[in-house]
Amino acid sequence: MGALRDEHHNGWLMPSGNYAAAVYDDPWATQAVAPVAPAVPAPAKIVSLKPTGFESARTVGEHIREGIPVVMDVTEMNEAEAKRMVDFASGLVFGTRGGIERIARRVFLLTPADVEVMVIDRPLDETGFFNQS
Repeated sequence: MGALRDEHHNGWLMPSGNYAAAVYDDPWATQAVAPVAPAVPAPAKIVSLKPTGFESARTVGEHIREGIPVVMDVTEMNEAEAKRMVDFASGLVFGTRGGIERIARRVFLLTPADVEVMVIDRPLDETGFFNQS
């Protein structure tokens, strides 16, 4: 850093860092600034539904459209309505670019487009549960 010229001392002053700083009226400097909290992602949700009739199709569709995965258990539905519900769910996930996975007999996982399901192949026995032998 260079020296400063001082007319009162007939020469040069060495910078010492003890010079007064300029003061300005700055309205921004007196306002309190609230701290910004880091963005916290919303907790992940999965909805589990056990419909007894096709009237639950709307609820399934609303959750998938909101980006919430749905476990749909159609074991309480008669055969015809269960097939209708699975057909509806298949069209729903196709239309929203989601996915559908059978996770047990008459139980399906419906996922929106931004959810990836990793399936690890294991042999199933005839009851739909993983064979533990």
